[in-house]
Amino acid sequence: MADSEYRPGACNIGGAEQRRRRLLGAGSLALAFAYLAVVLIAGYPETYILGSFIFLYGGVLGLLQARRQFCAGYAVAGHYGFDDAEGTVEDSDAHSRDIRQALLITGQALAATVFLVSVIYGVAVSV
Repeated sequence: MADSEYRPGACNIGGAEQRRRRLLGAGSLALAFAYLAVVLIAGYPETYILGSFIFLYGGVLGLLQARRQFCAGYAVAGHYGFDDAEGTVEDSDAHSRDIRQALLITGQALAATVFLVSVIYGVAVSV
């Protein structure tokens, strides 16, 4: 199936939107690693590592959305966006499926980020 067709709870963004999320996710991860490098090299307290959470979350969320062809923000707002078509989700059942998928993706990104920060913190404290 083409990536330019809206499918409730499965696909609500096309190629350009996917690339945008992939780029923003990678940029956010790069900021997270730069932040962590500064914290560790400068010798700041280990608790400062927790500050990387927001950057890591943005990176994980962006990459998940790109991979799944699904934008959580668009889903909650009831929109979809493809290279050749943008629109509003009119069907309430479709919008409900989109919101469930948005909650799933954001929950997975949150869990992955908590895990990553925990591992990074654990390693930094034990070294």
